[in-house]
Amino acid sequence: MGQVAIPVTDLSVVIPTFDTAAMTLRCCGAVLASMPDSTEVIVADDGSSDGTADLLAHEVPAVQVVRLESNRGFAAAANRGVAAARGRVIVLLNSDALVESGALRALLAACTDDGNAGVAGAQLLNENGTPQWSGGRTPTLLWMAAVVSGAGPLSRFFRRRRVEAEREVDWVSGAAMAFRREVWADAGPLNERFRFYCQDIEFCIRAKDAGWRVRIVPEARVTHTLGGTVAGNNPLRHDPERLWPDLLMWGRARYGRAWSFIARIVLMTAAWLRIAFRMLRPSTRRDETTAALMRAARRLGSE
Repeated sequence: MGQVAIPVTDLSVVIPTFDTAAMTLRCCGAVLASMPDSTEVIVADDGSSDGTADLLAHEVPAVQVVRLESNRGFAAAANRGVAAARGRVIVLLNSDALVESGALRALLAACTDDGNAGVAGAQLLNENGTPQWSGGRTPTLLWMAAVVSGAGPLSRFFRRRRVEAEREVDWVSGAAMAFRREVWADAGPLNERFRFYCQDIEFCIRAKDAGWRVRIVPEARVTHTLGGTVAGNNPLRHDPERLWPDLLMWGRARYGRAWSFIARIVLMTAAWLRIAFRMLRPSTRRDETTAALMRAARRLGSE
């Protein structure tokens, strides 16, 4: 007897999650309300202990849940979800993201409108409707230093001018990223060595190096609670203890060990200058943000 053919669908939406049950349910509801025909929804539960799998089974039984027995990190959960997916096009979607009507159709079309269309990123929005950083050019040491120093938010004055235009980039945010199955074969899986960040950058640049187009699609609007899956109430809205070392690790792989030696010095200098300025203000000298930055700077020095 021959093997039974596994049916193929047009689109798979893969949602990695860890201990964000209510947020994941809201994310799934938005997907189910607006998804194109021939779409499957897969939640990759990264060993959650908050009842995520049971909640989804009760509230949204149409969603398939694949469960990792222990918490292995975002990349591992995403890889597991993609391995279970049957779609010609796959969308990785953060559990703290809400797709607007038409967003999934726009991402599907962007990945199938020509033979070289490989990766499509959504236009991410903050909860107040303002644009959020959705992708860009290959990171440089200057860009990383801006991130570590806290100067990154100043870029909002420039990106607002470009939010309405579709554009090709080197990478898009993994918070809402679509790609063709052939791209995954060329550039995947996601690198599980990263703590939480930079998997999307590495994957997209690998895809571009393999000849695929990478672009941001303004019609694919997705509201993203930045940091909702990782940082809780931290006003930084990211986890510097994982972000800064991940940037350095990505840069070392991309640019080499000599670059890494210089980069560590530059990034540590940026980090400690940022901390020093906070320490000059009594109101921030001992707050949790300053403590988090100090832990991250020490971690960066030990990498």
